[in-house]
Amino acid sequence: MEQHFGVKLPGLVPAYASNLADVPDLVVELEQQGWDDVFDGEHILFGPSMAHPGSTGDMVHGRSHKRSDRADSLMMFSAIAAKTSHIAMFSGIILAAAHNFAVLARQAATLDVLSGGRFVLGVGMGWYRGEFEAMGIPPKERDQRLEETVRACQALWSPGLSSFEGRWIRFSEVLSEPAPVTAGGVPVWFGGNAVAGATARRVATLGHGWLSREAADYEEVARSIESIEKACSEAGREPKDLGYRVSLSPPPAGLPPRQTPGEVIDTVVPYAVRLAGLGVTHFSVPVNYYGLAVPEWADLLKALRRG
Repeated sequence: MEQHFGVKLPGLVPAYASNLADVPDLVVELEQQGWDDVFDGEHILFGPSMAHPGSTGDMVHGRSHKRSDRADSLMMFSAIAAKTSHIAMFSGIILAAAHNFAVLARQAATLDVLSGGRFVLGVGMGWYRGEFEAMGIPPKERDQRLEETVRACQALWSPGLSSFEGRWIRFSEVLSEPAPVTAGGVPVWFGGNAVAGATARRVATLGHGWLSREAADYEEVARSIESIEKACSEAGREPKDLGYRVSLSPPPAGLPPRQTPGEVIDTVVPYAVRLAGLGVTHFSVPVNYYGLAVPEWADLLKALRRG
């Protein structure tokens, strides 16, 4: 089973890229090192303090004391696509329920065309209720709105005139341009805990892959994959047709303030090997957590490929 390794973009400014405008040039360097993809997710609105689930700490925001390291994912990917030739781009995650379906479908298809099929639309419900409340979207509806938005996008990506009727979205015999270059439309991966709820069903029936929570531990990943495989069996789909993406995040207790490259490799690589044994195909590497210099990322990648 082939493994793919990508770098998480949030957290790279200002330690590795001085500002957001420099991120595409950094990705050019990642492409030259041999990384398979880059991974970026969104919050649309931020609270001054957001308690991240999974005990990874509070996200504290304020323009007076922190330089922004977050951008619109699709806009950033467009800039990256223009400067690169083969590195892929994963959104993880886009808050599909907070986007107008027609705009999202067109943006994703345009990025698919501009990148030559290098974009994967990762979507999820989102964990911060406050941004949905601020946008006038009832948080209790975000899960069902997520699925309906994806279904509407997939209808618009299909050949010919498109029609759709859901609870919130309805249209009849319309076209969305440009058409994706990827056969079957832009690949969609669903994020979240797939042990319970609708995520496993959505992956099995609508998706091309699954994105774990960044804070997911080995047990949650194992149980989620088991749940997805069961859903595939019920839907008559082969689980081997799907991809599984997991973050190689530090353990909950964290890492020492500074590790040598060898110590990072000794920590990260065995965990990646364990996850690969579960069937994980894609790995997000949050390099900013490890304190390595950019040239040292290449050594980490080589070690991950060796297993």
